[in-house]
Amino acid sequence: MNLWTLIYIFLGVWVVYIFIRYFAPLRKREEGFPYVSVESDGSVREMYEDEIEYLNTEFDPGDGARPYVKSRYSELTPDGKIGGFIRRRRVPFWIKIKKSNNP
Repeated sequence: MNLWTLIYIFLGVWVVYIFIRYFAPLRKREEGFPYVSVESDGSVREMYEDEIEYLNTEFDPGDGARPYVKSRYSELTPDGKIGGFIRRRRVPFWIKIKKSNNP
């Protein structure tokens, strides 16, 4: 094996790692809104109607009021909390998604 072959293998492994860590679905397709809410205690629930409306709102990229959507369940928000919005398929399969009781 020459150096270029090793470099290509390394880059391939790196691309696969990045895909699995940030983009691969962690659970099967489920019914419901594509996003769920992670609570401050780490539990996950379906979203309330007003949260769905908030996520469906158009925002400018620089708007500070736009929602923060996590890419991984364990990722912390900019203020150091675990709570926030996440794509339903990025929630690990062993974590139960609770039904919401709209307030």
